[in-house]
Amino acid sequence: MIFATPWILSALVVLPLIWWLLRVTPPSPRQIRFPPIRLLFGLLGKEETPAHTPPWLIALRLAVAALLIAALAEPLLNPTTSVQGDGPLILAVDDGWASARHWERRQKAMAVALERAGRDDRAVILVTTAPPDAEGDSVLSASRMMRADEALTVTRTLVPKPWSTDRAAALTALDDISVEGAYVLWLSDGIEDGSAADGTTMAFAARLQSFGALRVMLDDGLDRAPLLLPPTPGPGPLVARLLRASGVGEETVWLTVSGEDGAVFARVAATFAPGEQSAEVEITLPSELRNRMTRMDIEGKRGPGSVVLFDERWRRRPVGLLSGEGIEADQPLLSELYYLERALEPLSEVRKGDLTTLLSRPLAVLVLADLSRIIGDDRPLVEDWIEGGGVLVRFAGPRLAKANFEKNDDDLVPVTLRQGGRVLGGALSWNVPARLAPFADDTPFAGLAIPPDVHVRRQVLAEPSLDLAGKTWGRLEDGTPLVTAEKRGRGWLVLIHTTASTAWSDLAISGLFVEMLQRLVQLSQGVSGDGVDRMLAPLATLDGFGRLGAPPSSSRAIAAVGFTDSLVGPRHPPGYYGAEGERRALNLGAGIDSITVIDGLPDGALRQA
Repeated sequence: MIFATPWILSALVVLPLIWWLLRVTPPSPRQIRFPPIRLLFGLLGKEETPAHTPPWLIALRLAVAALLIAALAEPLLNPTTSVQGDGPLILAVDDGWASARHWERRQKAMAVALERAGRDDRAVILVTTAPPDAEGDSVLSASRMMRADEALTVTRTLVPKPWSTDRAAALTALDDISVEGAYVLWLSDGIEDGSAADGTTMAFAARLQSFGALRVMLDDGLDRAPLLLPPTPGPGPLVARLLRASGVGEETVWLTVSGEDGAVFARVAATFAPGEQSAEVEITLPSELRNRMTRMDIEGKRGPGSVVLFDERWRRRPVGLLSGEGIEADQPLLSELYYLERALEPLSEVRKGDLTTLLSRPLAVLVLADLSRIIGDDRPLVEDWIEGGGVLVRFAGPRLAKANFEKNDDDLVPVTLRQGGRVLGGALSWNVPARLAPFADDTPFAGLAIPPDVHVRRQVLAEPSLDLAGKTWGRLEDGTPLVTAEKRGRGWLVLIHTTASTAWSDLAISGLFVEMLQRLVQLSQGVSGDGVDRMLAPLATLDGFGRLGAPPSSSRAIAAVGFTDSLVGPRHPPGYYGAEGERRALNLGAGIDSITVIDGLPDGALRQA
């Protein structure tokens, strides 16, 4: 305990005088003879007044007097927020993502310091270390003197930012301040700003100390507020990774995976081993739930560092494979399903079986490899599935070409096909195998690189029509369509005019084959290709407390190319970008490799947790 006005305690020396006044005996009464008074002899009064004040009452009154004197001296139980020195109060506040967990404590400390500064008629300089979220609205540059009541109004509107602090920028802002004998209070989140080796935090603290006495109030419980990193998209279970600032002791936190409506799909425990600053935990979900998950949270914690948002990259779309050939058991390397399986398995759940079995469960994409036609009861089943949002991908081959030659009545293709195929050395032939032309920017394959060693030796041809150009997603160098598609209801019907094996082309043994199939799988949920010039506008962003809401006006769009390399900041807060149905998630943890506690302060700085 300290006293803001300690000189008032000198009044305690008058306590003996007060004691004497309280215990003094009143003078004896004068005696006046009055004969009728004899009538009152022998009567006992109901109330008696003692001749001396009782000791317990004297002690009580002395205690009240001492407490009154002590109260006038203005005692403070929290000396961290007391204001010392003759100059202004310089209040530095860390308001980055790591400050959300103790924000109420931080606001209370600011209010106490500023109210005391107001009573002492002190000026205040307020400095925040997180970059602002709007141009021209930065406390960092507000190095002017403010009245304490004005600064109190500003601090009441402060909220944590959903990005990291930038003490280097704050250090630059401090260069505009020229005061001496100030009292400096730094409310720190206790986390190093970037690498501890660059010395930015130490330089910032030393600059604060140059203005006067420095007291640093550090957030406590650093090990109890870890940072959640987004899992790596890919096959297998989700692997969540967490970081903490220091490795003191064992610690267990709980993670929850939830959907758009808040329903919890999984709840698992992640444990930090003693001395370790990172922890990993596997989360296994059925594909039906994995495709509906939208976020992962650290239970009981708040802030953008405790949230990971999911988009299409983490979803595993079930893909059904069906082939018209029957040699896959004897010669798997000649089977079209062999190439399709290996291209789709890394990022999709591959299912095989007959058509009825495949469509009995939710299915995103159905791939038909050289199937002549769908007839009987299966046909309306497939048509209804496409109308409901499914994507049917068909590959050409000898069976499709033969069926089309014999009877050109298959309407489960996006375009009308010519009778007969185009083959190297045939009637409709090339002098050399044809290469692929670059994909147009308005197709799902936009931006994919064309390997120079991919050649097409044979294909089925599309009949020229007025709408053929609008249905073509890929061409050969001579302009003939290689991939055509048509919208059917909420789904798509796609035809690749060559085989899914190496029989007619080299496409199946190229990386382009894998990328094209992945784009078609993404199309099942309305995700189109990332064109080179496409910009993804902010759709919904996280605030400093980890709540998803409308993006601030200062946020800007991000280019689709290189989106995963974008860093969170004032112009790009964490959240969703793009449009409904094709949004991308930008997470705070994606740009942070490690976090460490502030380990050193200048000599003479008073540190308090």
